[in-house]
Amino acid sequence: MCAPRWMCLTRAEWQNVALVLAISLTDAALGPHVGLLALFAVGPAFAAARGSVRHVYAIGTLSVALTGLSAYITSSVGTQRTVVALAAVVAVTFASAAAARVRIRQERRLADVRQVAAVAQSVILSPPPEDTGPAEIAVSYVSAADDAEIGGDFYEAVPVAGGLRVIVGDVQGKGLDAVRTASAALSAFRESAPDASELRGVTAKIACALQRRPKDEQFVTAVVAELDDDGRLTLLNFGHPDPVIVRASGEEVLAEPRDPGLPLGLEWLGGGGPGVHRTRLARGDRVLFYTDGLAEARDSDGQFYPLVARTGLLREESLDASLAELRRDAQKYAGHRVLDDSALMLLEYRGPTAGSDDAPPQLRGSRPLKYTPTCDVCVTAKCPMAARN
Repeated sequence: MCAPRWMCLTRAEWQNVALVLAISLTDAALGPHVGLLALFAVGPAFAAARGSVRHVYAIGTLSVALTGLSAYITSSVGTQRTVVALAAVVAVTFASAAAARVRIRQERRLADVRQVAAVAQSVILSPPPEDTGPAEIAVSYVSAADDAEIGGDFYEAVPVAGGLRVIVGDVQGKGLDAVRTASAALSAFRESAPDASELRGVTAKIACALQRRPKDEQFVTAVVAELDDDGRLTLLNFGHPDPVIVRASGEEVLAEPRDPGLPLGLEWLGGGGPGVHRTRLARGDRVLFYTDGLAEARDSDGQFYPLVARTGLLREESLDASLAELRRDAQKYAGHRVLDDSALMLLEYRGPTAGSDDAPPQLRGSRPLKYTPTCDVCVTAKCPMAARN
């Protein structure tokens, strides 16, 4: 509580008061031959930019009083100049109050939109689960959209028996359509990852979910991975930037698939799925999954961000600190411009979990799912993938 009440003014409101008083002192110092009475209208105009409607009226009242006081001191009361100045201050005060009212209404609407965006982000991009099996995980997300926190890039991690399954993807396009497509892909992954007997079954479910959407809508590039308790890492790459493996021994390598596949959602074009890329992680090895918002960041000369050359930044003790350092470095390289959404996931293999010796080497679902672009992977009366083919 502030006592007296006028002490409760914000910094911006005190600045407006100081402005009006400065005009008054300047007018008195320059004398009656200069005449700055019309400048008192600046006070309420500035107040409308950051203050409340009540503050605008308060500054307007103060400006009228100081206009009259200045006119009295300079013996110009009743002159045309004084009358015009007073009329200008009154008119600007009412106009500024109306502008402040509109501004406050828009600010409240924007705050509501941001709150909805935050809720949507928590649904679409949930934080990593507390139990991530044989790995420790950190994530980072930046949206290129103004006043928004979500976009078309996404990630998810789902613990499964004997390991962990993750996805990092990027929807072609931007805006709410991209968010809806990302939501469809994530929902299919979250539903299928705990139950599919193999990784291809998971990606087939995602592809089937995307095929249910109109043909002219976005496709999705993605890397879907499975990490077993014993350190075996299996990757399926659907037209996405290759993950970077940062070995504890000091080596950095790209996890490049021999046969990359088409983006998810383009199965109707024909062709098989991607080849399987397998490797083995040692304790302390890290894997960076990312979207092209990071890899395609450019400097003022148009050169792409040298991600592999910067992977030393990922050796911080904390995974979160490593991602933060990489993010700062990329933003500095690009001149602090954010031109595209960017999702990052850093995974560190920490060894088998307790009791993993009794767990199966891979998840055994209720029924195997074969990866073919047919109704074998669609539990629907009418398979959308068959209709496309």
